[in-house]
Amino acid sequence: MHEIKIENEKVRTDLLLEEEKYEKKKVLWDEKYGIKQTTTKEGRYYYTTIQFEEVTDHTKREELVEVLTEQLKKYLRPKKEDKFLIVGLGNPKSTPDSLGPKTLEEIIVTRYLFSLGEVEDYKNVAILKPDVFGNTGIESISLIKNTIKEINPNKVIIIDALKAAKLERLVKTIQITDSGIHPGSGILNDRGEISRKTMNCEVIAIGAPTVVDKNTIAKTPSKENFMVTPTNIDFLIEMLSKIIGKSLNLTIHKTNFDK
Repeated sequence: MHEIKIENEKVRTDLLLEEEKYEKKKVLWDEKYGIKQTTTKEGRYYYTTIQFEEVTDHTKREELVEVLTEQLKKYLRPKKEDKFLIVGLGNPKSTPDSLGPKTLEEIIVTRYLFSLGEVEDYKNVAILKPDVFGNTGIESISLIKNTIKEINPNKVIIIDALKAAKLERLVKTIQITDSGIHPGSGILNDRGEISRKTMNCEVIAIGAPTVVDKNTIAKTPSKENFMVTPTNIDFLIEMLSKIIGKSLNLTIHKTNFDK
């Protein structure tokens, strides 16, 4: 049986570095998949980690989609009048950092339809791929702020790759938080905060650890440090982006899509 472990724990505002402290409060048991869920609320913020074995098997991916969709509904609480902006952070030219842009390829975009009139079974969804400062010369946070000002969404979803806190969690967790993130801070390159406070709207962040640094793996840390990623990271990013994309489509829109 494929086991997926879910833990909601104390929040941190830097989703780019995976949280490694687990403060369990309430445990629920779901016999369908043998899924363990724990829930903790810290102030007004939530932080959720979904742990899974692997994503190479189709059945296991569908189980993960179902679990992730269930969790996303708790965060997004989609209503008919909602307007969503989904942002895929990261560098599309660097495979381990391309989770955000790749996931956007799976999203059902509908905002253009709403300009034509009422739309049934769909919510108003737009996407944004800001790329990285090194490729565009423009900070991601500036592009996000200007887009929010232009289209006025009430819910923003940020998708980004994480740096794993532990080797065994590399490409084996998906994290969600409603506290916001600091892009680049996982590699000591903070580009500014993306949160309800800075964007004046609800911000939900989704991430998965795709790299781990050498010092996290080594028993004896050294001054020389570098990032490590699985050899099949291109396949894993492809699968994770499909899982997150499908889960978001199922969560946001009324119809159950097969995409």
